[in-house]
Parts: sequence; structure tokens; C-alpha cells
Amino acid sequence: MQRLGVLGGTFDPIHSGHVLLAQFAGEKLGLDRVLFIPAADPPHKGKCAASAEDRWAMVELAIEGFPSFAASRLELERPGKSYTVDTLRNLHQTHPETQLYLIIGADNVAPFSTWHNPQGILDLCTVVAGTRLSPREEADPELGKSLVHIETPVVQFSSTQVRQRLNQGLPIRYLVPEKVEEYIRRQGLYQTR
Repeated sequence: MQRLGVLGGTFDPIHSGHVLLAQFAGEKLGLDRVLFIPAADPPHKGKCAASAEDRWAMVELAIEGFPSFAASRLELERPGKSYTVDTLRNLHQTHPETQLYLIIGADNVAPFSTWHNPQGILDLCTVVAGTRLSPREEADPELGKSLVHIETPVVQFSSTQVRQRLNQGLPIRYLVPEKVEEYIRRQGLYQTR
């Protein structure tokens, strides 16, 4: 049975922490593939700063050279809110013989219980969370027991911070993959000054 990792998000922009999380999860869990799925209409966030096509292009650039990584337009092509449970159902229908692992960052552990149908997510896959610095605080202890925690590099920056640094004219070298930075600069993304 194939083992498929699923890493979703706005990727606005995708950063080195996303790539490291996928790489370490893939190694520790023995995943055959990790699928990066950019959200079209994220339910927990406002409008994305970059267009769906720019975010898609950055994901493709970030995962170049990683043979076990792939990108999926599943949520970009599906109308309505980008609910994880719907994406997992779709993946189950198209890959019935595949074991799914939803990979989330440590910052998503506490709010996981506020996601649309968290129990449905847990029924469809194994939820894997990366390392966090502080003691684990789950919004819902029962749901928290169902999460698998793995040791990954601790990344203390976010896409929001990358956008802020760009807006302030500060360097983002090493925060995002080199080709992603080149794309951001070429397209003039996230820079309002």
C-alpha cells in the first residue's frame, strides 16, 4: 500500500519551513510521496496576497529537485472553501489503495479542533505534526491524542513574516527556496513600498 503525505496551505509564499517539514515527515514516516496542495479559498484566512497562479508557480519551483514531492491543483480547481476533509475524501476516491498522512506544522496543532470536521479528517488519515518548542497544548485533548508528533527542525518564521520582510525591503535569503525568491522579485510580489 502506498503511503502518501499531504501538505496543504495557502503557501503565500511557500517557505523553507514547509519544504523541511515535508522532507523530514517523508523520511520519518517512510512516505512514498508528499503532495503539496495550495488552498484556493482558505476557510481560516482572509484573501491571499498573491494570486492562486503565483502561489502555484512558487510551490512548483520550491519542490523542483525533490523526486518524492509533487504538487496538486485539487483545491485550486474545486469551487468553494478549501476544506481539508473534502480534499482527503477526494484523494481517497482517486487513490483507494493509499494510506494518507496529513502533515501539519506545530502552529496548527492547537487550532486543529476548530477546523471543519476535524473528526472526519482523523477518520480519513493519520495527522502528523512537526516539532514545537513549547509544551503541547491542544485545543481539544481528545483530538490531540489522535495526532502523531514527529521531530522536525524548529522553524520560527511564517509566510506572514516573509511578506512583512519583503514589504520592509529586508532580505529573505534562506527563508524561502532560492528559485522562489527569484520568482517573487521578478513578479514584484508582496512589495508595496
